[in-house]
Amino acid sequence: MNKKAGQRADGYANMLNKYGTPQDNSTAYRFQSEGFVPDALLTEHYEENGLFAKIIDAPAEEAIKHGFELDTEHPDAEQLLTDALDALDWTEKAATAIKWARLYGGAVIVMLIDDGGGLDEPLNRAAIKGIDGIHVYERAVVQPDWTAALYGLPQYYNVSSINGFFTVHASRCLVFKNGILPEYTTNAQYRFWGQPEYIRIRNELRECSTAHGLGVKLLDRSVQAVYAMKGLAELMQTEEGEDIVLRRMQLIDKARGVLNSMAIDADGESYDFKSVTFAGVKDIIDTTCNMLSAVTSIPQTILFGRSPAGMNATGQGDLENFYNLCERIQKMMLYGNLKTLAEVIFAAAYAKGDIDETPRVKIKFNPLWSLSETEQATVEQTRATVSQIKAQTAQIYVDMGALDPKEVRCGLADEGDFDIEKMLDDLPEEDLMTGWEDQPAPSNAESEEEQGGDPL
Repeated sequence: MNKKAGQRADGYANMLNKYGTPQDNSTAYRFQSEGFVPDALLTEHYEENGLFAKIIDAPAEEAIKHGFELDTEHPDAEQLLTDALDALDWTEKAATAIKWARLYGGAVIVMLIDDGGGLDEPLNRAAIKGIDGIHVYERAVVQPDWTAALYGLPQYYNVSSINGFFTVHASRCLVFKNGILPEYTTNAQYRFWGQPEYIRIRNELRECSTAHGLGVKLLDRSVQAVYAMKGLAELMQTEEGEDIVLRRMQLIDKARGVLNSMAIDADGESYDFKSVTFAGVKDIIDTTCNMLSAVTSIPQTILFGRSPAGMNATGQGDLENFYNLCERIQKMMLYGNLKTLAEVIFAAAYAKGDIDETPRVKIKFNPLWSLSETEQATVEQTRATVSQIKAQTAQIYVDMGALDPKEVRCGLADEGDFDIEKMLDDLPEEDLMTGWEDQPAPSNAESEEEQGGDPL
């Protein structure tokens, strides 16, 4: 152990293999960024790499396809909102915005709102008369205008689409961000939006793709032919030696392919095959798949169409991680934007007289997990068992006089169920003990008979 003023350093060191010393190779690893990734490269990967396209698309489609419920007291609000979203093609547009946010780091949906103002003017919510459509633009063609920023947020976005250039006010946009980055991020263009998924998974994606490709190429080398020729080294030293050897090998391969036989010189030539084993290749490929699945939070059952492996494997743990990813997308990308769009739709409906007041907007996404018939039957059986136990408990309290049958009927009439503990808590203490006071105390003989003993 080496001690100095204000410093302590101790540990094992081996001077023979340099372990624990400054020359230790295992401590020489340092993380190094691979540098800037152009947007064109992201587009090429999405267009041509099917595996990468599935990584981008699968969570976006899963997060949006199950729909949502609107928590409001207005009777026609949910149906009105559903019809308006269908007219705007919200499901496809929202899924596309999430995909572009995962691919490029961010995206915006521009709302074409009829409020009497232009795209570059702030939205006048009091004058909303309708919404004509919504359009999706990826971060690659959207540039925030930081010259008029307010509280660190841009007030305008400059859109450079192939259909034209225009400026839109932030109040008319739904912004989709792929996560949050610190202020000291290495790439300033992602600071406001978020990191593209490819930057985080490119090493694992490359290793997984190349491992599958190299595994197939190993089949070409599964059987290696070995041709031995007497005096080959001396023959290769002559000017025509190389041509003689190549012609001889081509003749042997041609005869083997056409006649399924070979004719070689009995003195000086030999032909043999060496087989290559593939032990461990499958394990290496599986390891690359596991790593890619880990960094993407997408199970192999979805990413590769592979069934869960192992004893008692159901894949529920992997699906739970995937659904957690989809729920994060719903909370971070969908909830706020959908709520904003719903408020605009209700404001337009109120202006048209379709509703008498703008309802409160509170959205609840439907569960991602759908129970199978067997699981649903198990849940219903459990509920029936609980209801039976509650009924038996209520009967006991009614028999002893602690509860009145009318109270049980009132509980069923109000909510279709009753809570024994709640009913007992609502009763005064003197009423609760009334049933017990009327009960005669059991004799010693009766108590021993109930316990299974013989009276003396």
